[in-house]
Amino acid sequence: MQYGDFISVIIPVYNRAATLSRSVGSICRQTYPNLEILVVDDCSTDDIEGAVAALNDPRVRLVRRERNGGAAAARNTGVQSASHELLAFMDSDDVSLHDRFEQEMRLFCSLPDDYIGVYAAAIAHTDTTEQMRSMAAARVLPPPHRRILSGDLFPETLRGNFIDMPTMLLKKSAVLAAGPFDERLRNNVDWDFTLRLTRQGKFGFIPQPLYVFSYVPRASHGNDHISHNPRYSVLSYSYITGKLRRAGHKGPEMAGHYAAAGSYLMRIGRPALARRYFEAARCITPRNPRLWAHLMLSRMPGLHGWARGRSTRFS
Repeated sequence: MQYGDFISVIIPVYNRAATLSRSVGSICRQTYPNLEILVVDDCSTDDIEGAVAALNDPRVRLVRRERNGGAAAARNTGVQSASHELLAFMDSDDVSLHDRFEQEMRLFCSLPDDYIGVYAAAIAHTDTTEQMRSMAAARVLPPPHRRILSGDLFPETLRGNFIDMPTMLLKKSAVLAAGPFDERLRNNVDWDFTLRLTRQGKFGFIPQPLYVFSYVPRASHGNDHISHNPRYSVLSYSYITGKLRRAGHKGPEMAGHYAAAGSYLMRIGRPALARRYFEAARCITPRNPRLWAHLMLSRMPGLHGWARGRSTRFS
């Protein structure tokens, strides 16, 4: 790999024609010009073709899927369609800073061969209105408490995902070795993929934010949003935790994942099943007082919900 190599940028899209001029446009305006930009249409019903044509950039290629399969399926289609040995991802409503790929390529080319990718910090801000501007919030990812940000990141990823996947620049060989995005998951798709990806090699990190995205605050959106829906969350947590258990992981990280699944089960009214997850967590970390509290409160679901509400922070 050398500076100047082409990058295939994969952008899954579903009914986002209105945002492509901003999101894909931020890729078209990169200071690093050697790009193949793949807009993967997951059976949109709006005018995606017209939005792509309006970009007026020959590097942009529209790839159409025959069936709607979600973001994971669209990313898999993009990987299969990519022409080059470097891959990057982008979401259809986010923005990359103009020198993102220039900075990522310069770092990547300076790293040893056992590095399979680089990623950058990102800025996340709440999706708000002019009237609600006083409640706007922003944060930098990865969060400041993360101390290990480059090198072998699998142990850190096992604790929980902290890499914003659309900031990655990756060797295609590592992506293929990690396996496809799991199309059965509705949320935590990025974490599941990153868990497999960080097993393939090391990562470099750029602390300067090069990517910007908005998010919907949990308090203002309830459970309608997929990433906030406790039913989807418990399914994804139990599914991914099962994968990790079968792979032989038994450390305190697993206790945290069992406890998270138990908490989501309490939220959907399954206290008996939640106790099984809390017990599994307690067997790993028997001296954790929070787990004992969860176990006790799981026999009093109303009190458990009240205690959770008292400890919840705006996010």
